[in-house]
Amino acid sequence: MPKKLEGKKIVLGVTGSIAAVETVKLARELRRRGAEVVAVMSKAARKIIHPYALEFATQNAVIVGITGKVEHVKYLGLEGEADLYLIAPSTANTISKIANGIDDTPVTTMATTALGSKKPIIVVPAMHGGMYENKAVKENLEKLEKMGVEVLTPKFEENKAKFPDIETICLHVERALYLKEMKGKRVIVTSGPTYEQIDPIRFISNKSSGIMGQEIALEFWRRGAEVVVITSKPSGLNLPEFKEIKVTSVINMLEKTLEEVKKGCDLFVSAAAASDFILDMVESKIKTTHELTLKLRAAPKVLWEVRKIYDGKVIGFKAETGVSDEELYKIAHDKKVNDKIEMMVANDVLEKGMGTVDTRVLVITDKKTEWIEGLKADVAEKIVEIYIEDVLS
Repeated sequence: MPKKLEGKKIVLGVTGSIAAVETVKLARELRRRGAEVVAVMSKAARKIIHPYALEFATQNAVIVGITGKVEHVKYLGLEGEADLYLIAPSTANTISKIANGIDDTPVTTMATTALGSKKPIIVVPAMHGGMYENKAVKENLEKLEKMGVEVLTPKFEENKAKFPDIETICLHVERALYLKEMKGKRVIVTSGPTYEQIDPIRFISNKSSGIMGQEIALEFWRRGAEVVVITSKPSGLNLPEFKEIKVTSVINMLEKTLEEVKKGCDLFVSAAAASDFILDMVESKIKTTHELTLKLRAAPKVLWEVRKIYDGKVIGFKAETGVSDEELYKIAHDKKVNDKIEMMVANDVLEKGMGTVDTRVLVITDKKTEWIEGLKADVAEKIVEIYIEDVLS
C-alpha cells in the first residue's frame, strides 16, 4: 500500500451512529496509508463501540473527554499537532451542533477548535434517510460547507444515508492534505484497453489493466484537478470533480475523448492501450471452423485526432516489447518530438507493466530523462511530480 499519508496526523471523531462499527477498519486503513490517527469519541459513540477497539486500531489512547491536557488545543489549536479533523460517522445531532456553534461533547469541542484554527475538516454523515432529508439537517450541512467544512455524500441504500466506502473516505482525506498545484485545471485521461468486436460474443483486445491510467488520474485529482477518465475499466469511485466515462471500442473512445476535449482541456494524458486495428463486426455468432480469416484495418490514432483540435500539454505513453533501454529511449524520444508531446512515458511490457501492479518506465521531458520503478501508484505519483516540476512550472 503506497504511503500517501506518510507524516500526517489525523484526529478521527466518532459519534453515535451505528456506522461507528466501521471506524476500526477506517482507522487501520488510514494507518496503512501512513497516517498517525488519534480517536475522539462522544458518549453516544461509546454505547456502540468500546474505546478499546479504537485504541487497538489507532495504537493511541482514545479521547473520551477534554481534560487538563487540553486535547482539543493540543491537536487542533492554532499550532495543533494534527493536520486534519475527520468526523466519521457524523450524526444529524452532531452536524447540527457544529453548524450552530454548540459545543457539549469531545467531538464538538474538537470541531469548534478546528474551525477557529482553520484546520481542514471532513464530515461523513451517516443516518436514516428520513433524517438526512430533514430540511433543518440539509440547511446545517450547507452551513458547514459555507464554513469551509468538506461534507462527503453518503451511500444511499435501504432508505439510509450510509457510510461511504473506506476507500472513498481515505481518498478524500488524501486530497484534502495534498498541495493543490493542479487546482483550476481540467485533465482528461484515456485509460485501459479497447475491445474490437469480431461477432456478438468475441472480441480482440490486449492485456492492459488500466491501472496506470487510473492511478495517474487519481494523482492529478489529489492535487486539485478536475479529472475526466475515458476508460473501458471504470473504477466506480464516487468522487467530486472525478468523472468516468465507460467506452468499449477505439472508435467509441475517440468519440468520447473529442467530446470532452472540446469542453476544455488543460492537460491530455494518453495512457490507454487503444487498439491499433479495427474490423467489421459480424452480426451473428461465427460458426466454429478449422480456420478463420479476419480482415483488419488500421484504427485511427486517438492522440493524432486530439491534436487536430487541441494544441495544449500532453503526456504520452509508448509500450514496446523486447527492446534495450537505449532503443526504448530513441523510440520514445522520436515520438515525443514527432507528436509534439511535452512528456513521454515509455516501457518494455515484456519486462513488466501490462496487466501487472508494478512497472518500470522511462520518463522524458525537455529537462530530464529518468527511470522509475515500483508499484504503479508510486510510479504515477512520481510521473505527476515530474510533470508539475518540469512541464507545468
